[in-house]
Amino acid sequence: MKIYVTGAYGPSQEFDSLRELGHEVVLGRPVDQPGRQPYTEEELVEWCRDADVIMASHLDTITRPVLEAAERLRLVVVPYIGVDKIDVGAATELGIVVANSPTPQNFHGVAEATIAFMLMLLKRIKRNEAKLRRGEWAQRVDRGWLLSGKTIGLVGFGRVSTQVARRLQGWDVRLLACDPYVAPEAARPLRVTLVPLTTLLMESNVVSLHATLTAKTRNMIGEKELRSMKRTAFLINTARGELVDENALYRAIDESWIAGAALDVFEQEPLPMESRLRRLDPERVILTPHNASHTEAGRLANLKLALESTLSAVRGEVPKHTVNPPAAARWRERFGPKKVGGLR
Repeated sequence: MKIYVTGAYGPSQEFDSLRELGHEVVLGRPVDQPGRQPYTEEELVEWCRDADVIMASHLDTITRPVLEAAERLRLVVVPYIGVDKIDVGAATELGIVVANSPTPQNFHGVAEATIAFMLMLLKRIKRNEAKLRRGEWAQRVDRGWLLSGKTIGLVGFGRVSTQVARRLQGWDVRLLACDPYVAPEAARPLRVTLVPLTTLLMESNVVSLHATLTAKTRNMIGEKELRSMKRTAFLINTARGELVDENALYRAIDESWIAGAALDVFEQEPLPMESRLRRLDPERVILTPHNASHTEAGRLANLKLALESTLSAVRGEVPKHTVNPPAAARWRERFGPKKVGGLR
């Protein structure tokens, strides 16, 4: 079978387990290639036309036309968690399984990056470094703030934000969270109080976004929400760029509605050179290219799980981490008559 990897995440030999079984692996442009741009829809349609499996990078969008053109396609798998760049609805309709790679290393990496951003913002690390490099020695001017005693607001209380809450247990902070799908008693062991979003925004010194991107959460942080935050508060987004109205965020920082922000994700990735976010005060805004949580341990674990899903699919088994279980019946029709293991 033919496995197309739209963005190589490591050395070619890491795919030898597939080659040894007689499968052909076609590697696309490395994701860490300088200036690497997403493949266009037209490129993917032509490139993946004879694919049995597509392993998609976080830069590339797998649309309905791509899925429809690949008549043999049985699996789209990603070596990370989010599948918002894949038309999962179309895949389900076509009987194509979509699988992700929810490894613990991923959750831990994002949680650690979130804590790092909190400390960098509160301690004014970028501002003080910039002044030092300019020859200033302003020990008493730009004092930072203690994390201790602050109120931290977590928007979304899933696997990443619970890890953030665990790591903050020893910091003497007040923890708030907003998540309509979590019961209050589930948050209590981590000393987290569930509150409405309006309360969280008004009372938090740091607001950290961890919500899943849906039609309902898209642009959930806009002008109204940003204006309701404290003028001394910081916004952190390590989830999805589309959760935030970037035009409103630009104004919020440029006009000092809030104190600053740390962004690892953006509405459009890679972040365009003409984006106004690039023009914001670099001493108040941290911008990283959707890699703040990346570690070598995480990369290897994610790739291993993606390869396991691929091997399951080519053996005629539905992968364990399938995100569209309704596709299973159509999948059996397309690739049967095989005894396909149940979804777990």
